[in-house]
Amino acid sequence: MNQTKGNRLVKMKRGCRCTAGLPAFLLAGVLLLTPSFAQESAGETLQSSMVTLQMRNVTLQKVLAQLKSRYGYEFFYSPNVLNVHQRVSVSANEQSVSSVLQQALKNSGCTFNVDGKKVYITKNLSSPQSDQRTPVRSTQHTVKGKMTHRLVGSVTDGSSEEPLIGVTVRVKGTQIATVTDVDGNFSLDVPSNSTVVFSYVGYKDKQQYITDQGVVSVKMQASNEMLSDVVVVGAGTQKKVSVTGAITSVKGSDLIAPTSSLTNNLAGKLAGVISSSTSGEPGSTSEFYIRGISTFGGRTAPLILLDGVEISSGDLNNLPAESIESFSILKDASATAIYGARGANGVMLITTKSGAENSKARINVTMEASVLKPVNVVEFADGPTYMKTYNEAQLSRTSTAIPRYSDQAIEYTRSGINPYVYPNVDWTDLMFKDYSYSQRGNINVSGGGSRVTYYMSLQANHDTGILNVPKAYSMDNNYNRYMYVFQNNIGYKLTSTTKMDLRMNAQISRTHSPNTSSSNIFQQIFLNNPVTFPAVYPRPEGSSHIYFGSAVMSTARFYTNPLANMLNTFRETNANKLNISLNIDQKLDFITKGLSLRGLINFNNWSQSYYTRSLTPFYYNVKEGSWSAENPSEYELNELQKGTDYISESGISRNSDNTFYFDARLNYDRRFGKHSVTGMLMYMMREYRSSVLPNRNQGFSGRATYDYDNRYMAEFNFGYNGTERLASGHRFEFFPAVSLGWVASNEKFWKPLEKYIDFLKIRGSYGLVGSDETGSSAGAPHFLYINDVNMSGGGSFSSGYTGNYTLRGPVVTSYATEDAHWERAKEFDLGADIRLFNEFNITFDYFHNKRDRILMKRASFPQILGYASAVPWSNIGKVDSKGFELSINWTKHVNKDLSFDIRGNYTYNRNKYVYVDEPDYPFVWQVKTGHPLGMRIGYIADGLFKDQNDIDTHADQSLFGSTVMPGDIKYRDVNGDGKITSDDEIMISPYGSTPRIQYGFGASVNYKHLDVSVFFNGSAKRTIMLNGIYPFGANDSNDRNLMKWIADSHWTAGADNNNVVYPRLGVLTTQISNNMQPSTWWLRCGNFLRFKTLEIGYTFKLCRVYVNGDNIAVWSPFKYWDPELSYNTYPLSRTFNLGVQFKF
Repeated sequence: MNQTKGNRLVKMKRGCRCTAGLPAFLLAGVLLLTPSFAQESAGETLQSSMVTLQMRNVTLQKVLAQLKSRYGYEFFYSPNVLNVHQRVSVSANEQSVSSVLQQALKNSGCTFNVDGKKVYITKNLSSPQSDQRTPVRSTQHTVKGKMTHRLVGSVTDGSSEEPLIGVTVRVKGTQIATVTDVDGNFSLDVPSNSTVVFSYVGYKDKQQYITDQGVVSVKMQASNEMLSDVVVVGAGTQKKVSVTGAITSVKGSDLIAPTSSLTNNLAGKLAGVISSSTSGEPGSTSEFYIRGISTFGGRTAPLILLDGVEISSGDLNNLPAESIESFSILKDASATAIYGARGANGVMLITTKSGAENSKARINVTMEASVLKPVNVVEFADGPTYMKTYNEAQLSRTSTAIPRYSDQAIEYTRSGINPYVYPNVDWTDLMFKDYSYSQRGNINVSGGGSRVTYYMSLQANHDTGILNVPKAYSMDNNYNRYMYVFQNNIGYKLTSTTKMDLRMNAQISRTHSPNTSSSNIFQQIFLNNPVTFPAVYPRPEGSSHIYFGSAVMSTARFYTNPLANMLNTFRETNANKLNISLNIDQKLDFITKGLSLRGLINFNNWSQSYYTRSLTPFYYNVKEGSWSAENPSEYELNELQKGTDYISESGISRNSDNTFYFDARLNYDRRFGKHSVTGMLMYMMREYRSSVLPNRNQGFSGRATYDYDNRYMAEFNFGYNGTERLASGHRFEFFPAVSLGWVASNEKFWKPLEKYIDFLKIRGSYGLVGSDETGSSAGAPHFLYINDVNMSGGGSFSSGYTGNYTLRGPVVTSYATEDAHWERAKEFDLGADIRLFNEFNITFDYFHNKRDRILMKRASFPQILGYASAVPWSNIGKVDSKGFELSINWTKHVNKDLSFDIRGNYTYNRNKYVYVDEPDYPFVWQVKTGHPLGMRIGYIADGLFKDQNDIDTHADQSLFGSTVMPGDIKYRDVNGDGKITSDDEIMISPYGSTPRIQYGFGASVNYKHLDVSVFFNGSAKRTIMLNGIYPFGANDSNDRNLMKWIADSHWTAGADNNNVVYPRLGVLTTQISNNMQPSTWWLRCGNFLRFKTLEIGYTFKLCRVYVNGDNIAVWSPFKYWDPELSYNTYPLSRTFNLGVQFKF
């Protein structure tokens, strides 16, 4: 297709001058001309023009010139099809022009078609398919009694906007047809409420619904997707073939999954994006980064833009995938430089759908119902196991200790003689349901007329949680999340050169939940064992409250009952987000062709209100001595804590913020033959306000691109941005970027290879991007150039007769940053886009980013010099990050009934501190410089102590405060000083919780009406550090629960302890503090492969019915709980979903 783009139709003018047009062989299939049809057309349009012409052995060009000059005909042809230098002879005396043309073109291999005084000469197609085409005529008709009206319009290339000559324009289901002229224009009488089909060889057919409009403008897309596809880039769009930056783009349909959280579907779907789930709580948002984490000084998350305006990750999470037209990831400096201050961490561009001009209303309805089962939940030991293990832990540390739980008590607990006196509570089973439910409905309508286009979408979600709240309880505080998302996109064409576009995204949510975090609810299960008290006691007749179990911790202090903690608070949160954008596009072709102006105004408002309810629980325990085995059902209760019978309700608390954004863009897009030039200049300003003082920034940015014949591309981007955080004179900085591209497959020398490698583009970029949020996450002040002084917070003195007169002096709480700058990133990218056999697509990128001027506190400014808390800040931190990305897609249409698609993504990234201001450590392994940002620091565990002699001959480990015994963890004396101290802590793993590698792969198969798809994602080179999971530990606090894996495999005196996973037990924190240090003993491999989704669907005449599953299985060497989460996190669920889609 690339090679034919240069073939041009030529219009004969006086003096035989030729000008450029479009490919002739494309016209051949569209015009569908055969010799017989040429003669028929000639008979109809040319017989009335009789020609006398005698020319012997002259060039064909002279013959055509004579017909033009003497009889007024214009000729259109491609020089690659018609050899005008061929010598011919013509003898005609009062004959039709048709006869003359037949003589002149007899040996040329061409045929012709005539429309008035215009003659189109194309290659003669003699294939049966061509012969069967219906001749094209421009006539008026009345169809089935319907009145027709005149429709005029133009047809252009959707990418270059050049006119297409010879496009067949046909009323669907009729013989009414015509072709476009040299300017791409046409005129046709059509019935109202009919569909007009536009056909052209090398382009996708385009259907346009016609009501009563008289003028249409049609843009056709090349059937070669590499040429026709348009990619959304920063502040604009570009043809995919000409993109030189590192950009990944997917359709919204690729992100559809049976979950209401869009960000949970990003992992493994987009090369370059590292995403991790943080919770299974309804509405939870995943963490995600573009090309990993490359700074320690500020925000690491990417900039997210919805239709050109910034939104939060929470806003993104709520968007329905059905409303998304495209989802683009801008990864290198070339793609993000125009965002200057905000693009250092990459950019996500989400474009919502729009209606199509002159199209029927399309209605799509989706309804889903899901069942969710929590999986990979932490298992705890039962009561008897807990009691036996506790006794073992007691005796393990103190051999003379009296076991806390007698054999009789353990047996009573096991037998369940009285579960209120000898409880055996499975808190997880009691407090949580086995299943939860969710429903989702989405309806969207799109369409348009000659002036107005529209797309409207409404989605409603209802997600429930797994809290097992009694139905009769006074407060239903199970998680219930109602989410409504409304998208309204309306475009209005004021004139042929002026268009307005109004886009509104509204998100309304109402959430019911406990007035405590989900992590606290799960943490309470770990903090309370199964045997100290029951969850509840039977309620006496006539009582109005629940009798929660508890026990005395110390005077006037009681154990927290996990069930009461979950049930006795309630919170309703209502949130509203309204994001409104108005775009105005004005073509300025009257100044110069291809020039346009665009303005964008955005108002983004978020507000939240909430109130809470609470009850103070009644706590009881069994009165000592009131129970006996002879009468096991009788006992008496003590009231430990008097609760409240009535609900306490708070007032309404409110929070809000708002953002105003404005930008104006001057765009230029022009093609001169084989040369394509585009340019863009943009001014932007943004104001964000959540308190008295707003945050403001503004800047200029621009882009210039050059494309020669879809072979050689160059692009220059820049951002010149300002921030209020810096002092006057230092607020603005220039961030340029340049990129180059070469489409080798469009070179002539590539022809022998094109049947194997039909597309190959090599591209590279280098540039600077910045961040004005540097230091923000480390506590740096907002205004870096101001000395912050507390006038009454310094030292004091007292005087007076009684010393009651006190004065305080000032104190500096923060010094202005000397020579403050933007944080800056130098980004290099080298990539290749390859397509094999016209069906196998490969994209590869290597990147290397250098981040410098990271704002951080100086580490060597001691308090003794008077700095106290006002340690200076400085732009001195440096980080390097690099890696590569690979994306593969294979699409194959086996036949009309069978097709399949196989895809995969792989992302690898690594980073390191290049410079961190650190104290002058005595040992090289204590410094961060040169090591990865997410590294694990701790002690090297050389197994467990075997015996007392092993302890006596090893380095002293008493620093941690516990008496070291056999079975405790043995740490390596790294510095050889004979004692284990913090000086022996080193980097025990270069990998942290954020994976270095993330990948995804999947496949879909379509056979007739059946479709099946699967997707897997995974992460590698990541670790999990176990901490805070130690059982018992009753130091004036709760006796913690015992995880089953610890009960199953721990060090035991006299046993084979070679493969145990837990060291010697203890019941007090002071006994096991040696074992609680971060070390390789607690380090686990966090790699995993997740069977993410499976979907099976069948399409009927009116609808598609499908079933799918999410989070179906996970394989990992880490077995204790889900490898992406913490032990006290709301678990992920395995989802089973039934859905139906209607299209009208």
